[in-house]
Amino acid sequence: MVKPTVLFDEVRVRDVMSSPVIEASDSATIVEVAGLMRKYGIGSIIITSNGKPLGIITKTDIVCQVVANGSDPNKVKARDIMTTPLQTIEPDIVIEEALSKMNRLKLSRLAVVYKDKLVGVVTIKDILQVTPEILSIVREKLKIGGAAAYPSSNPVEGYCDSCGEWSDLLVRVEDQLLCEECRLELEGKEKFSAPK
Repeated sequence: MVKPTVLFDEVRVRDVMSSPVIEASDSATIVEVAGLMRKYGIGSIIITSNGKPLGIITKTDIVCQVVANGSDPNKVKARDIMTTPLQTIEPDIVIEEALSKMNRLKLSRLAVVYKDKLVGVVTIKDILQVTPEILSIVREKLKIGGAAAYPSSNPVEGYCDSCGEWSDLLVRVEDQLLCEECRLELEGKEKFSAPK
């Protein structure tokens, strides 16, 4: 039986997001918020008021805004340190778009909202868990039918112009020497941005 092929531009946010969402009230103390993080083994909590998502608190927020300032976590409320507005994405968006938005906003997670309701959270870690499988599929496709994809040069050794990692399979693409991973990423982006 042939396993169905999954490509990067076919994986949606809903396929990788965490759900249900762990929430805390904006009136919760930081001790309560940190307790929820520990209990559920997570690095962030969505902050709500009357069921409506308002913002987010991460472990880093607690360390930088409470602990480092010497504030009493029993007295600081979630509303005092939460990041707002809450950055969101819809569940039907492809994960490449989610990554692009995270990169643009310098965030590692987005709240997933459907019809104004909070349905999940997607993190870079969630996306990276499916990426190796996708990269191996694309790599196989290149071996089978894509040998002519980068015909202009033979592989060389050196540092990749995109990621800076050492590779013995650098190939010139336009004006850059790219490793296999960066070539695959570039090909995925070109495929995603090509008019349909």
